[in-house]
Amino acid sequence: MQKELEMFEKFINDYDLTIPQLKGKKEHTYRVVGYAKEIAKSLLLSNEDINLAGICALFHDLGRFPQYTQYHTFYDDDSIDHGDKSYEILKELNYNNEIVLKAVKYHNKYRVDDSLSERELLFANITRDADKIDIMLKQLGDSYKEDYNISNDIMNFFYEQKLINNETIKNKTDGKLRTLTFIFDINYKKSFEIIKESNIIDKYINLIYNATNDEKIFEIRDILNERIDNYVR
Repeated sequence: MQKELEMFEKFINDYDLTIPQLKGKKEHTYRVVGYAKEIAKSLLLSNEDINLAGICALFHDLGRFPQYTQYHTFYDDDSIDHGDKSYEILKELNYNNEIVLKAVKYHNKYRVDDSLSERELLFANITRDADKIDIMLKQLGDSYKEDYNISNDIMNFFYEQKLINNETIKNKTDGKLRTLTFIFDINYKKSFEIIKESNIIDKYINLIYNATNDEKIFEIRDILNERIDNYVR
C-alpha cells in the first residue's frame, strides 16, 4: 500500500490543503481507510485484501479536491459526480486495478451497478460502509433550530427502509434524516457494531428532536434500532 499512499499524497499536495474543506477531506480519507480495514478484518479477509480495502478507501474521494477547487462546493448536483471524477483521475494516473476502480466509482452512487462481480461488489460495499460511517459521525454538527414537521414523504423512506434521495431534501432536517437512512444501505455486521458503539442513532434523534420538537423522530429511532439489532446480537 506504500506506493498508493505516495500517489495519494503527491496528488493532494497539488491542492491548497490550508483550505479547511480540503484539509478536512484529507482527514476524512484516512479515517475511512481505518474503517475499511476494520471491516475487512472482521470479514476474515487476507492481509492482501485488507490492504486492498484500504487502497479503495484511500482513493475514494480523489475527485473531491478538484471538485472543491473548481466549484467551491462538495454538492455533486451543483458540480460533478465526485465518484466518477475519482475514477477518471485514477485512469489518468494509469492506476488500473479494476476492483479499486469500481469501488471508487460506485462508492457514492444511490445503488451499486448489477454488473459488478462478487469480488468487486465486496470491496465496493466495504468502501461504501466505511465512508458512510465517517459521514454519519462528522455530520452530527452543532445544535440548530428549524420550524419543521417530518413529512409523510420522508416517513415513507423509513417505513420502506430506503435511502432518501437528494431530490427530497428541502432543509437541514431533511439532510440529517437522509444521513440516518444510510443505515438501510449498510452491509456488514462490523459496520453496524461501529454505529451502535458510537451511539450515532441517539445522537441524531436528540439533535433533530431538539431542533424540531417533532415526536415522529422517536418512531424513526425505533425503526433504526430494530434494523441495527437485526445485525448486532
